[in-house]
Amino acid sequence: MKKIAIIACITFLFSNYVDASDTTITSLLQNKRFAFQPNNMIPATGRLRVLDYVYALQVKNDSLIVNLPYIGKAYTAPIDPNDVGYNFTSTDFSYSVSKGKKDSYIAVIKTNDRVYNPTFTLIVFNNCRASLLVNSTEKQQISYNGMITGLEK
Repeated sequence: MKKIAIIACITFLFSNYVDASDTTITSLLQNKRFAFQPNNMIPATGRLRVLDYVYALQVKNDSLIVNLPYIGKAYTAPIDPNDVGYNFTSTDFSYSVSKGKKDSYIAVIKTNDRVYNPTFTLIVFNNCRASLLVNSTEKQQISYNGMITGLEK
């Protein structure tokens, strides 16, 4: 009987924890105040590469700040040789959030003010782990795995 009471207490505490994290993830995504920090990247062709913590994708209400490395096939050469990854700030982008499978959320970000407008699809799970898929007409698809965190106002 004691074991059942302990298991019930643990289950209750864990279910409250999941609900709280679910609310936190939802509010971060809906308020558009978060940063995605990738731990690794997976090119369309090639092997997984571990990344430093200097890279990020940040959404701050009306601005999108992207600083992500890129390895893969580019279909057009960049005008600026220093612009080989995804390094830009955008103020003209569309943003939508929807509920995904297995307690996940999907945020889709499409830029409108770039020459080649990449689409960023962010899949966020309740434990703050996330996967980012980047599609562009100028480069092969690439994905990143990492964490999301909230940003201060």
